Amino acid sequence: MPRALRGGGLAAALLDAAIDHAFAKGAGVIEAYPVDEASPSYRFMGFRDMFIARGFHEVGMAGSRRHVMRLER
Repeated sequence: MPRALRGGGLAAALLDAAIDHAFAKGAGVIEAYPVDEASPSYRFMGFRDMFIARGFHEVGMAGSRRHVMRLER
């Protein structure tokens, strides 16, 4: 994505739509693997704070940089 478009909320909107879609299709649990904003890699997986703001909780780590986050309904 061009730098000029970053920070406009696209990732958050996509995450919200993915959550709604998964639960509408019968998912009971959603799992994600975001990183901290300071992470030098895996940034395309999203940032941890965005998932926490939507009710995900951390259940562990996948490697040294990716957080394992779950949302249950």
